[in-house]
Amino acid sequence: MMNIIAIDVASEVSSVCILSRSGKVQFEDRVPTKISALKRVLKEVARPRQVVFEEGTQASWLWSELQGVCDDVFVCDPRQNRNLSGQFKSDRNDARNLALQAKSDNLKRVWHGGQELQSLKESVRAYQCLTEANTRLKNQLKAVFRGCGVAVGQQAYATKSREKVIRELRFSAQRERVLRLGAVLDEVTVQRAEALKTMVKYARKNKMYKPLRQIDGIGPIFSAMFISEVGDPRRFRTRSQFWSYAGLAIMTDDTAEYEIKKNGRIVRKDRAAKTRGLVRAYNRTLKYVLKQAAMTLSRSKWRTQYTALLGRSKNANNAQLTLARKLACVMLHIAKTEEKYDVAKVFKAQ
Repeated sequence: MMNIIAIDVASEVSSVCILSRSGKVQFEDRVPTKISALKRVLKEVARPRQVVFEEGTQASWLWSELQGVCDDVFVCDPRQNRNLSGQFKSDRNDARNLALQAKSDNLKRVWHGGQELQSLKESVRAYQCLTEANTRLKNQLKAVFRGCGVAVGQQAYATKSREKVIRELRFSAQRERVLRLGAVLDEVTVQRAEALKTMVKYARKNKMYKPLRQIDGIGPIFSAMFISEVGDPRRFRTRSQFWSYAGLAIMTDDTAEYEIKKNGRIVRKDRAAKTRGLVRAYNRTLKYVLKQAAMTLSRSKWRTQYTALLGRSKNANNAQLTLARKLACVMLHIAKTEEKYDVAKVFKAQ
């Protein structure tokens, strides 16, 4: 058993609750969210000590800084304890209840590691943010023309064609609005291209990059995103764990599972559990990569298998899910073993 230090992390001031090995609250106070102040409090607690806080914006920073101070740095999933304080929510109650949950071993750990991938993770986030900004600006530009009943297609995106199509707008203020948004779009497009180069540069340094690039439908962008989100592929022992993490596992709902036979034996009922869709807590970036790659493969390299699945299930969503799960297994196996991709091993009958 360890002494538990629970921290309800905030941007400026965090609440700290220290729970002894016997389960008694030893200390409760507010501490500035600075490493020096937090370390000072932690070092006053006898070893072995465990620090617990929820996953958030500052979680990676705290995890890396507190590694040498505590015997265990536990980052927990906040989705598993949303109603942490119950009816009376406060920072103090959150910290105390977080300590009690850790004492009872009721928290779910969020993996943190792969500090060598931090540069790649930051470059992937930068590329994703610029991609979202690029898409948002394009939608805003087209909305101006659509509001005036003008169909321009993609001509509003390029600088040269944009200056021609704005003549169809009635008001000068609308033309000025399009030009200003277009100037921002041009700069975001340039920055997005530079961010892409940086992301691929960091991804190429990882040993998983070349094996993953051999897989059909996996380009440099998807490879970089996969590496940054998976980190260490060996942390997934089975494919089921990886499916759950990627949002491809199916939730089931079952109750009254057993019955008593005439001879008095208790046996399980002969019926399948009801499905309730896919898991709702998952890594969104990883699910996007697997879904998009599977949809691309269903129209090209894996079209034969997709058609066969479609013929059996008569459901496009189920067929694409099967391909996505197959692709997840292939990518996880290759990331672990660095084995060369061979489509004949993926589909034995081919």
